[in-house]
Parts: sequence; structure tokens; C-alpha cells
Amino acid sequence: MDMHTQVPENLDFLQRFERLSEQLPGTLYQCRLSPDGELSFPLVSAGMQKMFGIDAGEVMRDPGQALSRVHPDDIDALWRSIHRSALKLAVWRHEFRYCHPQGGIRWVHGHATPQRERDGSVLWHGFCEDITEHKRSQLALMESERRYRFIVEHVSDLIIMMDADGICRFVSPSVSQVLGYAAEELESQALVTLLPPDDAPRVQRLLHEAACRGEVLRLEVRVRHANGHYIWLETSCSPYVSPLNRRYEWLLAVARDITDRKRRDMRLHELSTTDSLTGALNRAAFMGCLESSLEAADHTNARLSVVLFDIDHFKATNDSWGHAAGDLVLACLGEVCRTTLRAKDIFGRIGGEEFALILNGQSLQEALVLAERLRSKFEQVRVEFHGQWLSFTVSFGIAERRRDESMDALLHRADMGLYAAKRLGRNRVQQALH
Repeated sequence: MDMHTQVPENLDFLQRFERLSEQLPGTLYQCRLSPDGELSFPLVSAGMQKMFGIDAGEVMRDPGQALSRVHPDDIDALWRSIHRSALKLAVWRHEFRYCHPQGGIRWVHGHATPQRERDGSVLWHGFCEDITEHKRSQLALMESERRYRFIVEHVSDLIIMMDADGICRFVSPSVSQVLGYAAEELESQALVTLLPPDDAPRVQRLLHEAACRGEVLRLEVRVRHANGHYIWLETSCSPYVSPLNRRYEWLLAVARDITDRKRRDMRLHELSTTDSLTGALNRAAFMGCLESSLEAADHTNARLSVVLFDIDHFKATNDSWGHAAGDLVLACLGEVCRTTLRAKDIFGRIGGEEFALILNGQSLQEALVLAERLRSKFEQVRVEFHGQWLSFTVSFGIAERRRDESMDALLHRADMGLYAAKRLGRNRVQQALH
């Protein structure tokens, strides 16, 4: 092939190259680094004008036209990446900012493959594309993640992510302040183990039902602190249901420590239901407990006994020594009851000096034994009042509930037993006569 034939073919190749490169979203180029460190561009496609705002011919004649517009903060890193690629003949990939002639900063991604030439130069064949929009989105996402991470890391509430199996996949650093654990101690752990055994099944059921419905669940739960005690958390649980398969995959829980508020609420409840002098339930609270106990006994056919008792000649004590002395006697009676009764026995004050017990699961005979033990203790107690020792006795009436007996009927029979104890001389235990 002679020179006259080769020139037209080269021109035709370049024209076809230009037409092809015009369809690309970036710029095709060749870049050469000479042994003395001089950078040149033997070939640049027409996309240079659109992308960089500089004519391709100008760049091939004067490479400084393009290099001078690389962002000042990025130029050193760009040169280092070029020299690394040249030294190792490794594929060159780099992102940098470019100051466009028409104003504004563009982000550019370059990719090129190097080869060593006979004179020691390195020639790259590469492609550059404008990634400004992608980079802005990426930076915006990074900034958004940075803001959200800042919020999560500094919020005082506890933030937890759990999978569908209840395994903790993320917990905010505030867990150390709220529960005393380091975040890594709880990650990959089943959080249900932190709930009281009696509460765990109920909480799991509520979470499962809410997740199946895709509803937010708000509840108050007790959770074990790292020190072993339990605290109260007010929790909002939001399930994530996949739009693809409609299956529950994640649960986001945001919790706040409400232990102090809960204690105040319980104290207020205690004040509203408890007699402060004796520690017994007040009449309304006691009657509510009796009604609930009777309903429970109906379902389980369990035995239940009621004991009514009052202090003998209490009015005479008040008349002789004053109400302050009477209050001391009442307080002493309450102390004896609290230290003698079982945890499940229910103790109430239903009148001035009148008291009652609900003994769930206790027969008449068992109630008689307990009442006699209380009577004996009361008889032995001495109350010191201004250098004087006061004593008192108590009379008891007992009735075991009959099948389907109403609350009023049961109380009436126990009251008749108390009346009989009074009539027979006081300081005695008397069961209902009918």
C-alpha cells in the first residue's frame, strides 16, 4: 500500500472515530507521559468541547489548556495517580473536579489503560465522563447519612433495629445511658431475654400481631438494666413490611426511660387505694379486689375465705387516751398484719377500726388457723404512748365462700361470725354459724 492510499484511509478512520465519539456521553482520548515527565494528548475526541468547554484541537496543541482548569485542591492527587499508573502500568481510575470555562465546578471520572512505548514513554487509551450529577447525589446522600448518624448518636432516646426474629441489628449509643450496656453487647442478641419472664410472651404476641397488621405499637415495658434491676421504657415500635412480598422484615423501636414517671404513677395509685395509717387497701379498693377474686374463683373452682375483724372497745381507747393513741393502735395492727400475712393475701380497712382479709385458695379451717395466729399476736402487743403501755384485743368473723354465693351474702355471713365473737365475749375467732 503506497502513501497516497494510506492517507485517505487514515482520514476516513479519523472521521469515523469522530462520528462514533460524538455519540458517547464523555470524551475519548490518548494521553502520553514522556520520560522527562511532560504530558501530552496525541488524540482527543470532539466531546472535549461539550464536556470541558475547550476545543479538542487546542488541548492536543497545548495540554496546559486542560490541566490548568483542574481544581487547585485536586491537581496534586491527579498527578500522583498518573505517576502511580505509569510506574506500575496499572489501569488508571480517578475522580477530580474541573473548573468549567462557563462557570461552575464539574466532577470528572477518568479511566485509562497504559502501555509502555519504545522510547520509555507511557501511553494511555482512555475515557472521561461527567459524573457531576451522580457525585452531587452521592455527596448529598453522604451528608444525609452524616446528619442522621449525628442525630442517632446524640439523641437521648434509645433507638433499636430488630429483624423479624427479634435479633438486634442496631442499637444507638444512648443504650449505655439508658440500660448500662455497650452497644456491641446487644447487637446480634435476642432482646426478648431482657424482658421479665412473665412479660416476654405477652410482648412478643403484641409485637407479632402489630407487625402482621403493619401497625405502630406503643407500649410500656420493663427491661432489665445491666446492673440487674428493671426499668420502665415507653416504646414505639414501627414494623417495616416489604412492598415486594408484603412480609414483615424489620422493626424500629424508639424507647424512652419513664421509670421516674412510673414510680410517681404507682405512688399516686397507692395513695388513692391504700390507707396510709395501716398500709391496708381502702374500702373501695378492697371491694374491687374481692369482686375480682370471686370471678376468678368461679372460673377455677378455687376455695376462698373472707375474714372480718375489728378492735375491741376501740372507742374507749380513743375516749380515754385520745385519737393519737388510737392511731398508734391502728398502725400497730397494720404492721402485725403485713408481717404475718402471705404476699397473696389481701388486707383491707373497710371502716374506722374494721378490717378484712381475702384469703384466696384457703379453706375455712386454714382461715381459722391464720385468724387465731393474728388474734394471739394482737393480744400480746403493747403500744407505748407517752410513757404508758396500751394493749388491745381483736375479734374475728370467718366465712368460706359457698358455690355461686354472692359477695354480699359472703360478707354477711362473715359479719355474723364477727357479731357472734363480740356477743360471746370478744377477743376470739368465730366462724359463720350458717
